[in-house]
Amino acid sequence: MTKKLDIAIIEIPKYRRYAGRNKKLDTWVKFIDKPEEIVMREVEENEGLKEAQELLEQISLDEHEQELAFKRELYEMDKKAIKAAGYYEGLEEGIQQGIKEGIQQGEKEKAIKIAKNLLKQNISIEIVVKCTGLTKEEIEKLK
Repeated sequence: MTKKLDIAIIEIPKYRRYAGRNKKLDTWVKFIDKPEEIVMREVEENEGLKEAQELLEQISLDEHEQELAFKRELYEMDKKAIKAAGYYEGLEEGIQQGIKEGIQQGEKEKAIKIAKNLLKQNISIEIVVKCTGLTKEEIEKLK
């Protein structure tokens, strides 16, 4: 990247409503939207536009270049789709893991609550262990 690089996302139908405020940008939007309508005077005034038009003409004339451009576009779309699929797959997996851990934590809290109630009733630790599934050490800590 350089300090001279600017990236702008322009919705051409919306931009047309505000055209005329920035001549340089108007020219680029016009080139992107309808390159055949760009007049030579505009191309000669803008070196970047001239390079873009030459590249467009080169790609338009050469079927091999057209195919390469198409494949590059497909490749970029595939990369985005793969990344999105991985993100959503990971998200779903994370949600399922969170639900599982939440259920386990809830079951543990319920067992502790039952153990406390049984201990209040002076039930032996061995019976509390059998009823709750908690370890003897965990129950002794509750006393």
